[in-house]
Amino acid sequence: MKLTRRGKVVALLVVLGILAAGGLAAASVYLRSVGVYGQSHPGKKVELEIPKGASAAEVGRLLEEAGIIESAMGLRIKLYLDDRDINIQAGRYEIPTGLNVEDALAALAEGPVVEFVTVTFPEGIWLTDFARILARETHIPEKRFLKLVQNARIPSKYLPEDVDTLEGLLYPSTYQVIERDTARTVAQRLATEFEKEVDGLDFSAAEALGVTPYEAIIIASMIEAEAKVDEERAMVARVIYNRLEEGMALGIDATVNYAIQDHKLGLTRSDLEIDSPYNTRKFPGLPPTPIGASGAAALEAALNPADGGWLYYVLKDCEGHHAFSESYDEFVQNKARYEALGCDQT
Repeated sequence: MKLTRRGKVVALLVVLGILAAGGLAAASVYLRSVGVYGQSHPGKKVELEIPKGASAAEVGRLLEEAGIIESAMGLRIKLYLDDRDINIQAGRYEIPTGLNVEDALAALAEGPVVEFVTVTFPEGIWLTDFARILARETHIPEKRFLKLVQNARIPSKYLPEDVDTLEGLLYPSTYQVIERDTARTVAQRLATEFEKEVDGLDFSAAEALGVTPYEAIIIASMIEAEAKVDEERAMVARVIYNRLEEGMALGIDATVNYAIQDHKLGLTRSDLEIDSPYNTRKFPGLPPTPIGASGAAALEAALNPADGGWLYYVLKDCEGHHAFSESYDEFVQNKARYEALGCDQT
């Protein structure tokens, strides 16, 4: 925001007129009276809306009408005397009344009040869930966000060249989404936050475990889906690695949920028979991509599995704890004990 030529002429004429009429003393008194000099006496905060493309004269008028400065002319004179260009953004401001021009300009320079919505993305959710939550809580369309994250439109250094989905590569946490945000800016923020979290992990451990960093992220997503108790994450990780080493199917129901794209708890026989590379009951090895968004604890567990020979686990109580076993017979016994509890899974 800079004075126009006409604004400069007006300010110059006012200053010259005061000097001619009363000299420096009169000029000093006048400049203090219009807020060019002197102390601010801040009062209550008032709302001020600066329209897009507002001129210095318009901003001055709005400041004066709101009681923020004493005189719009004081703003013109200050800008003329300092010969400076102030970048004032359009938007809503909250500024105290009773300021001198310098303090008013400083308040404007801080920028308008940023309106935002706080959005929480829980751990373990899918890309479709990210999009649904975002569309429900903000102005960002679900389909536009999904198009970006399901078609490799957002870069991530952890995304292999032959994979075109960011599933598992967005970090689940709480974010602030502002009005200027777009589907792309939010998706990039989620991907960047994931990179920041993962960059601190020791992926040399993945190589020692016989997997790539991306495969470790896939394993973390299964741990996130299966383990609800902190101390069991590393144990679930060990079961996965032990089964991979034995060439056994992983048999993780959460991968079937992902294959049928349904979060339901009770899987049917037809669900378990779905012909999908994500069905780890039917096909050995890892699913082709992560099956959800992993939190820090699951990622850490994938790189630091517990020591143990377990090949099986099953729920053992209604609070989500698991019983781990090395033999199938013991697994069957543990499963029967759990079923006898009659836990409500709805």
